[in-house]
Amino acid sequence: MSLLLRNGWIVTQNPRREILRGDILVEDGKIAGIGGVKGGADEEIDCSDCAILPGLINVHGHVANTLLRGRADDVPLEKMLEVTFAADGKLTRRDVQVGALLGCLEMLKSGTTSFVDLFYWEDEVARAVREAGIRGFLAWAVLDPDKTTQRGVPVKNAEQFVEKTKGHRLVSPMVGLQGVYACSEETYLAAKDVADREDVGLHTHLSETRTEVYEHEKGTGLRPVEWLDKIGFLGPRLSAAHCVWVTMNEVRTLAARGVSVAHCPVSNMKLASGGVAPVPEMLDAGLAVGLGTDSPISNNGLDMFSDMKVCALLHKANRWEAATMPAQKVLDLATIDAAKVLGREREIGSIEVGKRADLAVADLRHPHATPFYPANLSSHLVYACRGSDIRATIVDGVKRVGEGHLVGVDEAEVLARAREIAGELFG
Repeated sequence: MSLLLRNGWIVTQNPRREILRGDILVEDGKIAGIGGVKGGADEEIDCSDCAILPGLINVHGHVANTLLRGRADDVPLEKMLEVTFAADGKLTRRDVQVGALLGCLEMLKSGTTSFVDLFYWEDEVARAVREAGIRGFLAWAVLDPDKTTQRGVPVKNAEQFVEKTKGHRLVSPMVGLQGVYACSEETYLAAKDVADREDVGLHTHLSETRTEVYEHEKGTGLRPVEWLDKIGFLGPRLSAAHCVWVTMNEVRTLAARGVSVAHCPVSNMKLASGGVAPVPEMLDAGLAVGLGTDSPISNNGLDMFSDMKVCALLHKANRWEAATMPAQKVLDLATIDAAKVLGREREIGSIEVGKRADLAVADLRHPHATPFYPANLSSHLVYACRGSDIRATIVDGVKRVGEGHLVGVDEAEVLARAREIAGELFG
């Protein structure tokens, strides 16, 4: 199956960050040609007055929590977690699958082609990923056995999920850990052992709030990053979400150990985590940093365009410096830098011949996106465009959204099922 995207503004995100005018040929799931492509293809998409960009990569979230959207507004993290954990005890496998599918559709329609998820019952999230046709990096949540609603031992559940799921085209299993407030040294090291043996990634929440950091320091004498380093958990397999309350010494430790960071500015602001993650310092230290929405309960949406704009503005306002976190760097965090967080920069994150064809087409003909200037197209995408501008989304060479509509999934049915479940749970 071949696909030809005609006559668009191509935001390559290649090492030179070139913006080209032309075509993209997709064959067998890969980008086969860029520029002036001669001949035709099995299907063509007219991209006139559109930007073609790499599919966005959301490096932290809890996608099944779409069902909890709006259930914990205007409360801090601790209160939100109470709502989340109470709901976890009610959710069935069907609920998780439907909630995850709803989130996958929301992401596809707003140009996201890959996402990282931290949850239990990731096998049900994997079903949703396969049905929607999105790329999922799925981390089964591991907690101490006395702190979970999971049946069985969480680390064993994670191991079984990894063994069962490895090798799927769109699903990459990982091992996840809830955080230092729910995981002992034994749990962290058992999870790391599974990841090392199975050669998969690790994902965890880390230093999200001042309370988390201070309580851990009170109990152990060490801040979370210091403690995880002491027990030998930190390493290049690990991507850590948030890292808001970290010192420069901790930033240097994370960089030295090869850890990457998932920056979630909207969620952190909504939960009033206080402070701002020192992302500029992380980048200066050589850390790979990507952008994440976090959960729909703490963000309410999964639109990476919205989060890109907030990310840029937050750091500018915090530093009193308009040049901080320029739009090009923020676009990097959502594309090629996010791919580096996942160790997949050779496969996704930019538009280059030979890479997987994960692409998004943004229509620039809307009033809020008019006019646009090709020389400033990267900043236009960050500051002016919206997820609703997406006309087409392609994942692994397959069109999943066309003319703004989902392909291969009955959106109305999914929405109806989600509303029904929400009514059963909370009505």
